[in-house]
Amino acid sequence: MKKSLGLLTAGALAFGSLVAAPAAHAAPAPAPRTDVVVPSFDGTPIHTNFFPALGLQAGEQAPTVMVGPGFGLPGGRIPNTSTSALVGSIGIAPLREAGYNVVTWDPRGFGFSGGEAYVNNPEFEGRDGQVLIDFIASQPEAALDAPGDPVLGMAGASYGGGIQFVLASLDERVDAIAPTIAWNDLTTSLYKEGSFKSGWGALLCLEGTVTGQLGELVGNRGALAAPVRKACREGLTYPNRLSPESVAYFESLTPESMFTSITAPTLIIQGTVDTLFTLDEATRNYNLLKSAGTDVKMLQFCGGHGLCSSGVAGPDRITGAVLNWFSKHLDGNDVSTGTDFEFIDQQGTTRASNGYPQPVGTLTGSGKGKLLLSPAAVSGGVIAAAWAPVAVNAPITAPAAATQVFGAPQLTLTYRGTSRTPNTHVYAQIIDKSRSSLVAGNQVTPVPLILDGTERTVTVPLEEISYHVTPQTKLALQVTPSSSVYTSPKVTALTSFTASVSLPVIASYPVVP
Repeated sequence: MKKSLGLLTAGALAFGSLVAAPAAHAAPAPAPRTDVVVPSFDGTPIHTNFFPALGLQAGEQAPTVMVGPGFGLPGGRIPNTSTSALVGSIGIAPLREAGYNVVTWDPRGFGFSGGEAYVNNPEFEGRDGQVLIDFIASQPEAALDAPGDPVLGMAGASYGGGIQFVLASLDERVDAIAPTIAWNDLTTSLYKEGSFKSGWGALLCLEGTVTGQLGELVGNRGALAAPVRKACREGLTYPNRLSPESVAYFESLTPESMFTSITAPTLIIQGTVDTLFTLDEATRNYNLLKSAGTDVKMLQFCGGHGLCSSGVAGPDRITGAVLNWFSKHLDGNDVSTGTDFEFIDQQGTTRASNGYPQPVGTLTGSGKGKLLLSPAAVSGGVIAAAWAPVAVNAPITAPAAATQVFGAPQLTLTYRGTSRTPNTHVYAQIIDKSRSSLVAGNQVTPVPLILDGTERTVTVPLEEISYHVTPQTKLALQVTPSSSVYTSPKVTALTSFTASVSLPVIASYPVVP
């Protein structure tokens, strides 16, 4: 663990010990600098903003935190932003108030920066980040561990979360990270089981294209790089399938070796109702980091790329958790960061575990029926699942006493159908009939089918959920022909199903006050 030098004088760094600054006329406190152009490794201009820690005096130094923006967005230029209750990203203001310099930037292709967006490619956005670390190390307000090596943390959500894994794997100068609502693999988050997530995909592709065009107005080329444009065209036009080249490109961005090479202590913050980067994405990141021996913690909250229907999001924990994480791993303070794993249910109750909670039992359900697979049988919205009016429904047995479901339900589907286009999908979700048929976590999972007249059986994990269940809770599995979260089916076929599902039940864990 690297310890921060705290608020130091410039002379202290030169001599490697704390010394008082020589008496002089009072110099003004360092001022924020916005839109500083930092040329990247290939000459691409990266517009960068530096906000000194609040209370920092001339000649003093502090640790620095890089805060990346969401996809298609410019870096933050407003220094008094607070923590976002929706996406869970810590604000610039609480970081500066806690004694950290904050650096934001427009990623390549977005805002005022030049170049094209490669979606956090280590060879492009990753190398941009390394140049930004060099820039930070040259700032007089930045505390250093060694020449050219700043005391450095990272925060930010979504695209600003993904870049943290990339940069921490590339550069050991990153001392601690707090990635929020990020992904493990874009092929499993946007193209799960070969079904394109058309709702989120359309929003992301449109946002990336529009913001790139805005960049052109100020003289920057902007927009999305060729492999990203190609994937957008494939996913959003018939037959809505990514080519092997596009799948290979996205898989290459985040190999498992990237996560297992990270040594910076990592606080993963993930939303239970996030339908773009679901809990499973964060779970894989957590397990990979833990397997490598990296200091890692998971903090779940109700929010993210989705809406918290319970009205209890729990974002108040995020600011404190991030500041404690940085206090320990940047400042070297002896502070508690809690247990390794904190998870929240639909009622807003947070519980703590040392490691990923393991099942001790199951709740099961089964049912059967026939479905006419048709593009007209639509349910849900473009970013959240909803009760399906056309579905095979399988009631799930309620527990004898209140219990906690946590993890990925397992679905087994035996089916038979015939279609001229045999490869298609149905969509599975868990609904709560005792709560107006609310879909647990807003989550729906594509299930691949082969309709060639042969009876087949497929077993798949559904998206992870965290749900408090009582004897009065009426859960059910729904298998439906279509979901607006994903691409509409291209076949019409009458198909028979027998479905069974098991929901993992975990032991009772202590409530976090």
